[in-house]
Amino acid sequence: MSMLRQWANSVVRIETEKRRLEILEYLMGTPGYEAAASLLRLNCQRLGVPSTMDQTIAALQWLEEQELITVRRHADEIIARITLDGREVADGTRTVPGVMRPDP
Repeated sequence: MSMLRQWANSVVRIETEKRRLEILEYLMGTPGYEAAASLLRLNCQRLGVPSTMDQTIAALQWLEEQELITVRRHADEIIARITLDGREVADGTRTVPGVMRPDP
């Protein structure tokens, strides 16, 4: 694998791990610990994490598989809600491979 390809793969991995963390941190600060996928995508973009809706949904699916969030549908929108385990990851109490650690 070329150095350029390795670098590109590293960037994608870092963006993915950062996107997952930003989703968890955003959910921690919302009333009811939940938010729509479209708001989560906008928040990631605002914080400098490039995020398409497909990338956001993939992150939500992954976080749900890890039991860090629950997901439900309301009308045409996906709604994510952080779990206790997700809150522990968001605040740095617990680490999960695949989610960037929060800054101290």
